[in-house]
Amino acid sequence: MKKKIITENYTPALRDMEVGDILTFPVKAKPSIKGTIIPRLREEFCVEGADWKVGETDKKKGLFDVERVA
Repeated sequence: MKKKIITENYTPALRDMEVGDILTFPVKAKPSIKGTIIPRLREEFCVEGADWKVGETDKKKGLFDVERVA
């Protein structure tokens, strides 16, 4: 299965995910996704109980995965 790598427009990509979807992002985006975007989206979708899980960084490829878990 080929991973879809998101290189821009991180917030809309995360917002549009369905439960079980996994997207791959460049490591340079990890601080903003983990520290700002996902907390904002959790607040925005609090009634739905939406949640995302940030995976480990693949240091050779400079990528990491995010999974929509709820």
